[in-house]
Amino acid sequence: MVKRLTTGVCGTLGVVALAGTALAQLGAARPVKDDIFYQVMPLAWRDSNNDAQRFGDFGGLTASLDYLEDLGVTAVYIQPIFPSNAYHGYQHGDALLLNSRMGTEAQFLAFVNAAHARGIKVFLDIVVYGVSTNTSSPWYASAAGNPASVYDQWLAFTNGANTQFEGYTFNTWNGQSVGFIHWNLNNQNAVNVVTNWAKKWLDPNGDGDTSDGVDGFRLDHAYADAPEGWGANTAFWNQWQGALKAMKPDVFNFAEQGDWGNYGTDILGFLDSCFTKPFMFAARDAITNEQASGLYNSMNATMAALPSSDRVILLTMNDHDVTRLATQIGDVMGRKKVAAAVQMTSPLPPVIYFGDELGMRGSKNTGYSGDAADIPMREPFKWNAVAGAPMSNYFVLNTAAYNGRISQNNDGRSVQEQTGVPGSLLETYRSLISTRKNSEALRHGTYTPVTCSSSRVYAFVRHEATQTVLVAINLNGAAQNATLNLSSFTVGGGSTTPTSLETGATLAAITNANKAAYPISLPAHSWFIASAALTPPPPPPGPPADVDGVNLPSDAGAEALLATQNNTSSMGDNVGELNQLFVKREGEFLRVSISGNLPTDGTAVALLIDKDPGVAGSGQNVLATSTLGAPPAGLAGLTGLQFDAGFVPDTMFFVNAQGATFWMDQVFLTAGSEATKTYRGTSAVNSGEGALAGGANPNGIGVAFNNTNTAGITASSVANAATATKGLEFWLPLVDLGLPEGYEGEIGFAAFIELTNNTVTNQWLPGLGGGRPNPGAAPDMTTIPGDQFVVLEAVPPAGLPGDANGDCVVNGADLSVVLGNFGASVAAGTSGDFNGDGVVNGADLSVLLAGFGTGCAG
Repeated sequence: MVKRLTTGVCGTLGVVALAGTALAQLGAARPVKDDIFYQVMPLAWRDSNNDAQRFGDFGGLTASLDYLEDLGVTAVYIQPIFPSNAYHGYQHGDALLLNSRMGTEAQFLAFVNAAHARGIKVFLDIVVYGVSTNTSSPWYASAAGNPASVYDQWLAFTNGANTQFEGYTFNTWNGQSVGFIHWNLNNQNAVNVVTNWAKKWLDPNGDGDTSDGVDGFRLDHAYADAPEGWGANTAFWNQWQGALKAMKPDVFNFAEQGDWGNYGTDILGFLDSCFTKPFMFAARDAITNEQASGLYNSMNATMAALPSSDRVILLTMNDHDVTRLATQIGDVMGRKKVAAAVQMTSPLPPVIYFGDELGMRGSKNTGYSGDAADIPMREPFKWNAVAGAPMSNYFVLNTAAYNGRISQNNDGRSVQEQTGVPGSLLETYRSLISTRKNSEALRHGTYTPVTCSSSRVYAFVRHEATQTVLVAINLNGAAQNATLNLSSFTVGGGSTTPTSLETGATLAAITNANKAAYPISLPAHSWFIASAALTPPPPPPGPPADVDGVNLPSDAGAEALLATQNNTSSMGDNVGELNQLFVKREGEFLRVSISGNLPTDGTAVALLIDKDPGVAGSGQNVLATSTLGAPPAGLAGLTGLQFDAGFVPDTMFFVNAQGATFWMDQVFLTAGSEATKTYRGTSAVNSGEGALAGGANPNGIGVAFNNTNTAGITASSVANAATATKGLEFWLPLVDLGLPEGYEGEIGFAAFIELTNNTVTNQWLPGLGGGRPNPGAAPDMTTIPGDQFVVLEAVPPAGLPGDANGDCVVNGADLSVVLGNFGASVAAGTSGDFNGDGVVNGADLSVLLAGFGTGCAG
């Protein structure tokens, strides 16, 4: 199912305040979209028994519930609490046990029950792809150096003597050695162990009632197919998730994707959620640079990555592995508040990293030994103005980190110093969280970006059936007087007065007369969040669900095959290749499929289309693209590329990928002048979705890109070109090619890969001939024998959707069926037939259909 950015549903407007009791409900009664998550590192959080280092403990978690509830938190996720030599807990042992530093199982379960009583969900961070080598857990101790151990095949030993393994060792904060070995998750015994770990905490007393257990898990380092191997793949995750869902149907499991450049599309197929890692970094840069473009682009890509409406992505602005937010954005108060506004108005449930609401600072210090280098990003939470109970003092065990501590007494970054202080960062978070919780649109609404005349302002609309909210956030340290383009929105009653959800203040009316340039005035580092009677435009038409980048030959059919690769790849085996080109006419659209792979380093694929091959036409036989910039990158470097005499393309679709995201431009190749382009949008690699987001795309151009081919040509052979089934799948409206409805002429095609250094590769379709090297930068293709393009006869095929017998479709129904319902039929070439299409009951078919405001397609 395509995740739409907008909806055309129109409903009544107004602020919908959910009663506290409604938000207090747990499980299926309260959707995750209603939650405010809070991430805690328990050792650094709060102490309850005043032990020597004041380690954060389970009693401290319970004692902090007043604070969390007052802040507005509805879900807390706790970093690992299982036995571990690492202070952060990620290299843990048997997860049926708890870390004794933090207390007993009874104390932990008392915290869970107390949290649930306040409507706060509890999630545990757990590592299931490996286990500690140096805790009391039995598996490694038995199998290390002992291939005869019953656990030999449970773990990822890489030599026969069991003296080497997939994993690592390091020194932690206090000098202790930490070892970690991967499970062999191809072994069912190992799968059972890590599954039972999770089951234990879903139903701690084993009575079949999961209400006294946790609400789900946060998974570390998750991949659809982990690069380390050993069975940490989709099959394992499906089994693990399925076992937990069978036990607790409303369990919610989310993961940190192992690839931080990935929008999560590789794991959302088997887990409930992941994190907005790419958006987190884009947002930090945008707020630091005070430029909104990164927010627009990354949010569009994030929303496009959602595979279905039952999945969410959790929005993080910070976590324990990166420089603290306050430090990253320059420790400017206005920027810290803007970051909170971005997070609390987003279309994704927010996750607050502990201390962000106070402006706590810190960054990695590589001068500290072992993993103590990260302690500055994980310093004890500042309950007090002056350090002392109940503040944790865990980092006193590392002298360097303690002596170099970032937090200082009376630095203004504590709960004590900010509570009740108007304008403090803590009170700003409380206000924004309250606004989100009391707004149906902010929690559940669709997301539609709004163009602003100022590049410093990030604006969008959140729309739900009962409410529409207009948001504009000034990222800049100076006031912005700008205009918003709301021309595509419907204004209820022709005029609506935006009303602040925070203060009740009103803004100037939005009217039909001013909506194309609605004036706004925003002070430095400020925002408005206002209800307004606006209905977003309907979503653009999207491509069919099977435009997904897979099963390309079967989707197109054998008759659609136009070219097969006859040249080996210069980029290695299954790294960069174009195997086959298929083109299929589907009504007023073309499905163009190119099987292959593409490096995701900015390398590009160009698809060229000539709407009248063999005719000079209006296109370019020699590309003139020198003025075209990114995204995507690489267009300017194609200037001077010369095609065969019979190929004068009018249009080029240009796709390149960087990490987990790809972008597409449509380039208009006009004879005698420089090319121009329109950005059509972005999506995620391997998303299985053809819809694009963020670009100008009124007619629903689509493209899906699956980059997981393990078949096809190689660096040494083209024999298996036809075995590749995945790659790029385009959905192209004829109107966007400059072709009229019902077009029946020829269309020419060519495709090639361009490297980041502007080299045109030997991966060209149709193929250049066996053994031919890369043509180079802006090559002259006339020097290569044969035609470097192919031609499709674009006659509309019989058998359009709804066409039972190949005669015609009228408003989606077979013509013969329609006429038969009226006791009529078509008689071609008889009296009354003006143009040879047919006569129905003595009247010309075209005239008859026009009288009903329709026509015959196909």
